[in-house]
Amino acid sequence: MLFMSCSKGRHEEFGRDLAKAFKSKKYKNFDTTAYNKIFKAELKKLRPQLHDPNWISKIYQDEDKGLTLVGAFLINGKLDSLHQYLLNSKYQGLNPQFFHADKLTAILDIVKTKKFKNVEESYPYLAQLELYSADGLINYANILKYGAINPKTVLSRYYVSVERPAIIDAKKALDQIDLTKFLDDVQPKNGYYQRLSNLLINDDKPDNTQKLNKEDKEKIYLSMERLRWPVKEYKGKYLLVNIPEFTLRLIENNTTDLKMKVCVGEAGGHETPILSGMVDRMQINPVWNIPKSIASTEIFNSLKNDPYYLESKNMVAYKNGELVESANVDWNNANIDEYSFKQNPGADNSLGQIKFIFQNPYAIYLHDTPAQAMFKQDMRAVSHGCVRVQEPMKLQEFLLNNKSKSEEIVKETKAASSGAKVEARWVKIKDPVPVFIAYYTAWTNDDGQLISSKDVYGYDKLLLPKFKAYMATL
Repeated sequence: MLFMSCSKGRHEEFGRDLAKAFKSKKYKNFDTTAYNKIFKAELKKLRPQLHDPNWISKIYQDEDKGLTLVGAFLINGKLDSLHQYLLNSKYQGLNPQFFHADKLTAILDIVKTKKFKNVEESYPYLAQLELYSADGLINYANILKYGAINPKTVLSRYYVSVERPAIIDAKKALDQIDLTKFLDDVQPKNGYYQRLSNLLINDDKPDNTQKLNKEDKEKIYLSMERLRWPVKEYKGKYLLVNIPEFTLRLIENNTTDLKMKVCVGEAGGHETPILSGMVDRMQINPVWNIPKSIASTEIFNSLKNDPYYLESKNMVAYKNGELVESANVDWNNANIDEYSFKQNPGADNSLGQIKFIFQNPYAIYLHDTPAQAMFKQDMRAVSHGCVRVQEPMKLQEFLLNNKSKSEEIVKETKAASSGAKVEARWVKIKDPVPVFIAYYTAWTNDDGQLISSKDVYGYDKLLLPKFKAYMATL
């Protein structure tokens, strides 16, 4: 739960200030003790409508807390600012009614304009204003901070650390807040998030002639929710792989220096996971240590049909760590668990001529590929999980930012392509670069124009039913 605080305010002159602000003399007779009794009754009555009733009850368990927000922010207009933020949550893909914005619209109008017969008539409205404002503020701030949905409940292959703090000590919850600054601070600062929000704002303008269709709006809403999840602050120099778009962007200072096509994991068991890390090294003319999952199926089956298969693919086999002559092994009766396989460096290596490593426990990395024809296809979910990049030489230039080292790599890989015998070697990246592997079916280019992609893994379909209760109208 997001930490918040605000001053309880001084309520001795509250009635007189209300009377002056809203030109209603009846407010001068405001009785705090009588109001608190009504407030307790309203809290009990409204409890089923509150999203965090237990937390709200703890905040207001002390007798003098019933005017916490109203006492501090009604007269100076800051409660109106909160109301406007909640109304504008539709431009963040969220439903203002979830934050009680519609109820606050009606109550604020009554409190400001109704000519009460006596001050006691105002107490229930002020109590409702306090409770709906507090519940709306708490949920609005926490959703913007952490997202409405915990991604771990949606995706099994979501490998980003998720921290969603538990409910804080409510007694500290609403002391000494600067409401205006607080509301500004909780707004997502991610440039891509803001661009998606701008699309929604522009779509709502009466003179807009190119309206977003419902499908694209839904994608925008779901992508904005994902951007509220952890590891959402894309800044500085970084790589961003957007899985549904089959695209890698090389970004620096909020500008796309280069984008290239990628191939990602095949749907149905080989999906590329959502994760992040720091690309800190690359291997030139890499050795491919073939995973057991591939060796036990594809490699083993090929060897049963052709004992010279490994030789044709520049591969070698090891039994219990010792190099063996493939043609001398009876693969039809061999125990695959005793064998491991590698593909030696060369132009035909499945990892191509460079692989880019970032620390993660799932053996996922970015790499070149000799299968360049795949980049001509629109549907590029074809790998076993790693990310194949179309232009590895441009990627290594971006990462190294060192002309002489980059030229040396180009020279080595050209030699390998010409058939020269080469050895794998590691190159350390002096300044490691963040990489984010993410899933957004709605994205924007640098000009803020919408890029809409197909839901290749069906992740939007998984998120939608969980997010629908929070989602803006289409």
